Amino acid sequence: MALAPAATAQQAIDGTYVDSGGFVEITVEPCGAARCGKITRIIRRKPGESELDAHNDDPALRDRPILGLTLLQDLRWDDGAWRGEVYNPEDGGTYRTEVRPAANGALEVKGCLLFICRTRIWTAAS
Repeated sequence: MALAPAATAQQAIDGTYVDSGGFVEITVEPCGAARCGKITRIIRRKPGESELDAHNDDPALRDRPILGLTLLQDLRWDDGAWRGEVYNPEDGGTYRTEVRPAANGALEVKGCLLFICRTRIWTAAS
């Protein structure tokens, strides 16, 4: 009789992180039955960028502030990773995502469009 492989234990990701460019802090915490990540502090602005979500695909949302914006949404533990959606305010797109804890308290965030994926490491905020 074959044994089913053991399920991977759910890994905690709640905390505050700095994006890979060092521009914003993102706080990941429960939101309902899932996890979400919101911009909770602007560390520094990119040259020429506004304080608004100017690149959003939806013109009606381009006037909302970057501070408080939800980047990670509907993250649910599934098959060894937190899976949901990630919003990228740099291009206004929303992508499939897989999120996992990384070394030194960091967070690995992988966003995918079809079969093309990009991984970023968000360091733990100090």
